[in-house]
Amino acid sequence: MTEILDFLFSSSIWMTIIIMVVIFLCVGFAFVNPFKNKKLNYAYKIFLYAFAFCFMMSFQFVYYGYTKDFKSIYIDKTTICLYEEYERGGEGPSENVARIHIIDKTTGKRKDRFYNGSYGEIIGMRNDTLCYLKGDDVVLFDAVLLKEIYTIKRENWGNVLADLSVGLEHVSGNNGRDEGVDVYVVLNCKNGRTYWFDPFSKKITEKEPKENPRPVFSKKEYELAVIDKPGHERYFLNDAYANNKLKMIVIGEYGKKFLTATDSATYIDPFFLCIDTLKKVFVFGHYLTTDREDFYLEAKDFSFKTKWKKLSSEIASDDFNKPKVNVWEYLGGILYFNNGGFVIAMDTETGKTNWTTRL
Repeated sequence: MTEILDFLFSSSIWMTIIIMVVIFLCVGFAFVNPFKNKKLNYAYKIFLYAFAFCFMMSFQFVYYGYTKDFKSIYIDKTTICLYEEYERGGEGPSENVARIHIIDKTTGKRKDRFYNGSYGEIIGMRNDTLCYLKGDDVVLFDAVLLKEIYTIKRENWGNVLADLSVGLEHVSGNNGRDEGVDVYVVLNCKNGRTYWFDPFSKKITEKEPKENPRPVFSKKEYELAVIDKPGHERYFLNDAYANNKLKMIVIGEYGKKFLTATDSATYIDPFFLCIDTLKKVFVFGHYLTTDREDFYLEAKDFSFKTKWKKLSSEIASDDFNKPKVNVWEYLGGILYFNNGGFVIAMDTETGKTNWTTRL
């Protein structure tokens, strides 16, 4: 049922047809007098007009429709969580909408999707338990059982720690500090102090926790690097201008240990996704034209020979989708990424798609 509603709400033509049909039926039935009592017939007409009006107004309180892109992705043992945020409405009043998607890591099947208010963010995951902000409220959610564990509202932090009863200026995640560090909720209190809250253990401290960095890929599209710790990056590849429109791929200092050849090809705005030094393969994308409306996803070995190459519209596409990679993660030889509103799991060595999900 959700898939059908997503399709209908993503098509302005179908939505117009549905609204017009409902209005036509309500107006048509309003000419019928099914009761002998005039007052009942009058109430019947009022009910039909009210129903038509409420039906039209109800669309602003439901949040169906296909996803266009994502802001973040988190992958754990058995589940994948994605955060989406978009603006709804045209000229005039508009509304910011946030949604969280939970899908099965093995099959790609959607387990759940829910409205998350007008803003928020995913703080992190641990053992398939998701921590996210709904506005300024902190929520811990079991992504396997699809069950909320707890919610701490902004005004209730005084119940967690007495010092916080004076109120909070700001609530945020620490994932903007450095990638690959432990997950905390940062609480800026009106007493001028900052507190760090571990959402999984519910421990809170005024002392900033020591960073416990883990190697992660850089999320900068123009470089393929691994961040071992803050200020220490291993550069494998990056782009460089060949002329004012085209770019080429050049080997970084650390990449010289693995890549022995050079690449003479040029590309339109190449973007890097992942590298595997054991399988000796790296994956990147590049656009067909400067319009950036479609792109190739390509894998090369360490001699810069192409292993596979696929057009984005061939990987996943429909009439409502605009190809674009916003989020990606590489785990266990599988590249998880989005192509607009699609999420794909792909084997980097063969280019075989394990699953594709439309969200």
